[in-house]
Amino acid sequence: MLALYLGFNALMYVALGLWCAIAPQQTSAFVGLQPTGAGGQSEYLAVYGGLEFGLGVFFAWAVAVPEYRRAALLMSVLLYFGIVAFRTIAVLRLGFGELGNARAFYALEIVLLLSAVALAFFGPERRV
Repeated sequence: MLALYLGFNALMYVALGLWCAIAPQQTSAFVGLQPTGAGGQSEYLAVYGGLEFGLGVFFAWAVAVPEYRRAALLMSVLLYFGIVAFRTIAVLRLGFGELGNARAFYALEIVLLLSAVALAFFGPERRV
């Protein structure tokens, strides 16, 4: 199960990173961002393209090298905790209906967080 979870994350982040690099105007509009000027476009490409691609490579590495799977799982718990916490702040400030396409990401992020917690604390790979 853990390898499947990490593999899904790898594919998702590599695909998102490449999509952001290949079609930055399309992806930024999809999430409601409008990076203006070279600095904003560079920041978008680095954070949304580069960071997501790097996360995907890390998750893929963990699938290929089992010794890294626990670390990748712990990183998933912490990563999605932070994302869900801050997305929840946005929901409280702006309202769920105002999130646009980010609503789908919010739902997926909650599922990925709960899945990581379940694997980390209740799955066969857990450590007490």
